[in-house]
Amino acid sequence: MASGGVVCGVDEAGRGAVIGPMVVAGVALPESDLQLLESLGVRDSKRLSQRRREEIYRQILSHGVAYALEVIDPPTIDRYTRRRGGPGINALEAEAILKIAERLAPHKLIVDSPLIDAEPLRELLRSRLRGVEVICECHADANYPVVAAASIVAKVNRDKAISTLAQSLGEIGSGYPSDPKTREYVRNTIRSGAQRGELRMAWRTIDRLMPSLTDYL
Repeated sequence: MASGGVVCGVDEAGRGAVIGPMVVAGVALPESDLQLLESLGVRDSKRLSQRRREEIYRQILSHGVAYALEVIDPPTIDRYTRRRGGPGINALEAEAILKIAERLAPHKLIVDSPLIDAEPLRELLRSRLRGVEVICECHADANYPVVAAASIVAKVNRDKAISTLAQSLGEIGSGYPSDPKTREYVRNTIRSGAQRGELRMAWRTIDRLMPSLTDYL
């Protein structure tokens, strides 16, 4: 193993969407090789254009950087929501992070926390990953290149999943509730009763997008 052991960064894409999966990604490489990511121009995926994200993603793969994905479909996300009696989406994301860490076997795990108070997630991961140093921070994708790389891998694969859905479903937009095309698709789909498992029906956002009775008159 290279000096310093293996460092793994983890981030997700699609957590707040109403259409399509949430993708949790981990990227791992020897600590002595972390400078490779900076040389590739890795940065938080939200600060990159789609074209640039895809270019960097291909470069990450071409350099043989290890990565792992957990692609979580809408029905599974719905089952985990507290509204459906589940333990919550934070528990679902923690399970995905643990699976990724088990596959990539890092000595240090750096996670972009979905919550400002990252300590509960950090303690959970530490308790399950004996001997692994765990860093959990909100906005870690802006502070650690290895987490930024994970954000790119997650985002590119989430975009691919949305593109595949659009091929069969038509115009669905980005899948996020802030997107007018997504909102229109959700309303029309619920009205027609044609939902095929692509929607997160337990999301409160769905309640706000539900057609009113007057829509049927």
